[in-house]
Amino acid sequence: MKKLLISSVIALSVAGIAYAADLTVESQTQHFNDANHRIDLEGNVKVKYDDVNVMSPRAHVILDPKNNRAEKVRFLDNAYSYQVNEKKKHEVKAKILEVSLLDKVFKADGRTQSTVLNGQEPTIIVTADKQEYDNKSNVMKAKGSVIIYYKDTQAFANYAQVNLDKQNDLEKMILQGNAYIKKNKSTIKANKFVHLAKTEVTTATGNVFSDINEEKTQIKVWSDFQQVDQKSNVITASGHAKIHYKDIVATGPKATVYPDANNNLNKVVFLGRSKIEQEGRSIEADRINMTFEPKDFKADGNVKTFIPNISGSKDKSTNL
Repeated sequence: MKKLLISSVIALSVAGIAYAADLTVESQTQHFNDANHRIDLEGNVKVKYDDVNVMSPRAHVILDPKNNRAEKVRFLDNAYSYQVNEKKKHEVKAKILEVSLLDKVFKADGRTQSTVLNGQEPTIIVTADKQEYDNKSNVMKAKGSVIIYYKDTQAFANYAQVNLDKQNDLEKMILQGNAYIKKNKSTIKANKFVHLAKTEVTTATGNVFSDINEEKTQIKVWSDFQQVDQKSNVITASGHAKIHYKDIVATGPKATVYPDANNNLNKVVFLGRSKIEQEGRSIEADRINMTFEPKDFKADGNVKTFIPNISGSKDKSTNL
């Protein structure tokens, strides 16, 4: 096996600031391709750049035509990259992986998967058609058939952005385009999601639909906007809010769903002109408090109740 140390210290210039880094390249064969300004590597390619390690069957080191300095490395035929930060390990797998040496940006294409592990335990897994990871800002962007596994949650979208902190823990996650989240037996669909990991708050905007299937509560919630506070287990829905529970349909400008003492979702407070309908009966009011179990309604402010077919309950003999 041949081992090549390309420019033992590569002097790079970023906005006038000198930057030095060691790039070590190992492979079975290496060919300097002057016409294409690259070095072709074949066979068990291993590249180490700072704390980044990449392996693949083949690779090209792309050179700057002006000064022959290494600009980026393109790894082919199922590449594998890993970076270790204390106990956290960040892995990237892809059919093609391109690493920019100047700004430490990874571009992955084809069957891509990024994994952050705490010891041997994965904390977040991202699969997509394409991914880009900025090593300096710890921002990961994924496009096409995105699937994210995080704790007990699965997320799906056309596009996702994942922000990691310096310890490689999740800081923020953004989902866009045909996005939905599954947790246990519950799902939430929306045009866009933003999840903040530290506060455990998820906001969903655009055609939001929540199908909540908990042990003792099964409700459906539609609205333009929803916010889920996972710590308090409170759901806030606004903009054409609609809630369906068994034979009850309730609508209003804003609705907040609260848990009971056992943390089961069991109470809804509607604000603004709202309406509850059940088997043809309806109640309208400026504020409505509704409890699922036991079933209870309290309406305040310009209350209007409609009960159909009262006359139909009378005995026909009373008309004789």
